Amino acid sequence: MHRGDGTPVQPSETGSENVSAMSMPMTPSSPNQKDPNGATRTQSRDPAALLSISPEARASIRILVADDEHTLRESCANVLRLEGYQVTVSGRGQEALDLLKRTPFDIVLADLYLAQVDGLTLLRAALATHAGTLVVVMTGNPSIESSIEALRQGAWDYLPKPFSAEHLQILIGRAAHAVLVARESAEQPAPERRQGGQSLIGASPAFQRAVELARRVAATDASVFITGESGSGKEMIAQFIHSHSRRASRSFVALNCAALPEPLLESEMFGHRKGAFTGAVRDKPGLLETANGGTLFLDELIDMPKAIQAKLLRVIQDGVVRRVGSEATDALVNVRFIAATNGDPETAIKAGELREDLYYRLRVVPARGALLGERLGAPPPLGRTAAAPHRGRRARPYQPWLAWERARAAERHRAHGRVGGAGSRDPGRGPAAVGRERLLGH
Repeated sequence: MHRGDGTPVQPSETGSENVSAMSMPMTPSSPNQKDPNGATRTQSRDPAALLSISPEARASIRILVADDEHTLRESCANVLRLEGYQVTVSGRGQEALDLLKRTPFDIVLADLYLAQVDGLTLLRAALATHAGTLVVVMTGNPSIESSIEALRQGAWDYLPKPFSAEHLQILIGRAAHAVLVARESAEQPAPERRQGGQSLIGASPAFQRAVELARRVAATDASVFITGESGSGKEMIAQFIHSHSRRASRSFVALNCAALPEPLLESEMFGHRKGAFTGAVRDKPGLLETANGGTLFLDELIDMPKAIQAKLLRVIQDGVVRRVGSEATDALVNVRFIAATNGDPETAIKAGELREDLYYRLRVVPARGALLGERLGAPPPLGRTAAAPHRGRRARPYQPWLAWERARAAERHRAHGRVGGAGSRDPGRGPAAVGRERLLGH
């Protein structure tokens, strides 16, 4: 998480002042330099350059800062105005609530324990007025419980005090990037009509509840942790969430954490610098940078090595990416994380295989995949969908009870029964392929 305070300001342990004592942003760093291998090295003290948001785009972002501590409130406003944002300030909870009811803000920075009306009430009011508002909850008394509660109620992030001006610049810059991506996605067609849009097929009440949860969480940026055995459609659910989200105009990137050894997994996720290891002949961005603005799906998370888990936690908290072999911040990213596993994460935590803090940051919304048998509650749309392309080739009428029978049999004998194979053209793959001739009326 980001570090910060709202109490009278003292220099931080790194020697830089915190935001409540500052009226100016941090001094820009020197230009990019060359590392010993000849690669360009981006300095980490210039977040504005890394975020690449144009002055015009910044000027279109409306921010409300609500905090009853005058110095902190005005310091945040000064830093953000110098960044080019439209900033409104409020020192009283009721005043902030009235402002939210009258004006649709893009970003709200609200103190959790604000007098009169607390930060969670402002959070709910902001989302009720304008569902696209990103709310960052600040507090001088951080706890795991309060952070998880804020995130589950729809907060975009949680910011403990004290925090530096640079932390504020980075956090709000990432939020602004998310706002711009949402505007871009809103201009596209609805997910059902968009090429690549995902639809989840199933009729059972349990599956319909899972779909409804996916639809609700898609409207937020909350991290989702999906559990379920192999073949339960975890990646399909993740794709559905992405394609119905405000990030749908950007990439959905999937990574199986169990498929690569540790050095390759680290390079694949974070990228690397030229000369970082044998064969690194050029700078290469990782999948975190590829997924910037979009969604990164981390399958089999509990198989991720602990050292990489620690680096991932830093990205989730601050958006900071440092490539393998780099000594500086290479990128700042705005990524939605969806994780999945076919194991038991609680057992993995007890065994020391999964970091508890990483688990709780990724498990803001828990979800469960559904096996094919759990998806079928009545003569299924799945069978109808599989048969549709073949209808009209024969005069025999479509018989949904046959599709139902064969799908149930497939589930009982699913040696290769992954949900993703249901539409396969290969008669030897997927549960719908079992008894294919009878299913299609041949």
